[in-house]
Amino acid sequence: PYDAMLQTMLSAVAAKKPPAAAQIETTLMGRLAADGALASIADLLPQDAAALSDAIIPSIRDANSYGGKLYTVPMGYNSNVLYYNKKMIEDAGLTPDDLPKTWDQLMEVSKKLTQDTNNDGKPEVYGYGFPTRAPWILEVRLWQNKAELFDEAGTKAMFDSPEAVNTFNNYLKLVDTKSTIMVSTDTAVNELTDMFAAGQIAMFEQSSTAFLGIAGKVKFDLGMSQFPTMGEQVYSLGGYNLGVFAEAPAEQQQAAAELAKWWASPEGAAKWTSLSNYMPGITAAWDTDTLKNWQSEDPRRGFASQQIPNARPRPSLPDYPEISELLADAFEASMLGKGDPGQNLQKAAGEANKILSK
Repeated sequence: PYDAMLQTMLSAVAAKKPPAAAQIETTLMGRLAADGALASIADLLPQDAAALSDAIIPSIRDANSYGGKLYTVPMGYNSNVLYYNKKMIEDAGLTPDDLPKTWDQLMEVSKKLTQDTNNDGKPEVYGYGFPTRAPWILEVRLWQNKAELFDEAGTKAMFDSPEAVNTFNNYLKLVDTKSTIMVSTDTAVNELTDMFAAGQIAMFEQSSTAFLGIAGKVKFDLGMSQFPTMGEQVYSLGGYNLGVFAEAPAEQQQAAAELAKWWASPEGAAKWTSLSNYMPGITAAWDTDTLKNWQSEDPRRGFASQQIPNARPRPSLPDYPEISELLADAFEASMLGKGDPGQNLQKAAGEANKILSK
């Protein structure tokens, strides 16, 4: 869907008929900014740009910037969390304090939650499930393992490092426990969500903004916890920015700029969070009564917000949407036993470097 969204916007820009403003997924912003499709915030709101930039949470400011300039303003963000079936946790003799915070703990708890009553090697319930084609999950696992996707200049792929190989091997160790199930064609994690709702898996990781959808599907008490880490305390940051197009008619552009200014206000950002479940990118929004009330209504909403200070945005390189598919190809092949992780990553990095060198 992100590729289709990008192509739609690029086609509109090429036809000189862009919208005044658009909701832009974080990984797409770099391509649009690099192509000159977006107006910078400094150009749109020269009197407010500096204060607006200072108001944004630092990690989220990076997700709205390209080439050192702010091109978009925060709309709403998510961070991956662990969803779990509370009854299955209790039935296994575990408590919320036993929920996994590290990769080793994840493997141990997954084994305790797996149910194979007839010992045929095909569990009725798997302790954990994960997708093989979700780069937005894989990226943060690499960062947790001190692997980098690119060099600082963004001109060379670095995800064939020993740290990256170790990340893949950690997943293979998890698979070897026979307590987890992989889903290969589930970029949005919808299939895993359905399996979780059907009681076929006890835990899985998904975006914090999926909470309302998951809660609406399950018939059991739904738990949410911190995203387990492979090492470093690094968490995912995904979501959307609000951008204004450079070629929009002047009157529409100015109106869109005012909308962006409102959206980046503490109360505007907090209001959107209360309606959408996406977290705000404006620091002062967290001090509003609107957001405090939203969090107090359901303490589960606090797990993702606690991760934001250590969250890292997805890459905004213009070619990253295409490169992320190469990374997913390497991961999926490795999980399915089609090649060695090191070889698969080298191949993917080589193809990525060809794209970056164009």
